[in-house]
Amino acid sequence: MRRFWNARAREDAFYFVDTRQRYKATDVDSFWQAEALLDYMLEGLGVAIGGGDRVVEIGCGLGRITRVLAARAREVVAFDVSDEMLTRAQRLNPELDNVSWTLGDGSTLHPVPDASVDACVSIVVLQHVPDPAITLAYVRELGRVLAPGGWAALQVSNDPAIHRPRDPLWWRLKAVVGWAPRGQRHPAWLGCAVDLHELGEVAAEASLRLEQVWGAGTQYCQLLLRRLDEAAPAPPGRLGTLAEPPARSAPAATGLASGSRAPRSSPRPSRRGARDG
Repeated sequence: MRRFWNARAREDAFYFVDTRQRYKATDVDSFWQAEALLDYMLEGLGVAIGGGDRVVEIGCGLGRITRVLAARAREVVAFDVSDEMLTRAQRLNPELDNVSWTLGDGSTLHPVPDASVDACVSIVVLQHVPDPAITLAYVRELGRVLAPGGWAALQVSNDPAIHRPRDPLWWRLKAVVGWAPRGQRHPAWLGCAVDLHELGEVAAEASLRLEQVWGAGTQYCQLLLRRLDEAAPAPPGRLGTLAEPPARSAPAATGLASGSRAPRSSPRPSRRGARDG
């Protein structure tokens, strides 16, 4: 994954962070407008970041969501699998002195200590990992790093159809000559779907409760996981209580379609609001 995302960062980091941007023609002002996106997800799941919180972000990319998190939290540990993305993120966000830009290994949250995190956020990132085992490994890690009562708001895909190659021949020819984005058939771009029942079982084994699922069966499924007290672990092999919040209209700035909570259409799976870490 690191080699692929380093290449995409060199090609056009802004586009691969937010595919609503024009390829190699970024509208910088709109790119950094990420507050509505974060608010829509967190408010929909019923959680908020407090001023004293230590937050982990899985897949920070250029720091688009990180900027918003850093303005609200005491500390942010921003993970990304791409050192090229992290280099650019630090250059673009020199004022974020409460952010630790951290090169991840693609499946763990080391070196974050056990039970030291209040919240975790990951938006339009885990849908791009090439194997569901990677997403499940992150869930296990959340059980390790979250303090009791801590929560994780994650966006995942559980729609297998969306992960099939969709770029036509003419698009691939344009990519060859640099007129369109490359790598659209690479496993680290296409990503994979995750089974929610399996995820729930892994969460329970990690002393996490799966409290909410929003958008099940779609590419933009959103989850709320919460760390249980050690005195009351979740029963192994059982899903937590699932709740589907009522539908709301998404503000235009989120890039989410009203009702579906999905980013507006793109020829390829949308890369996000954040990046894989």
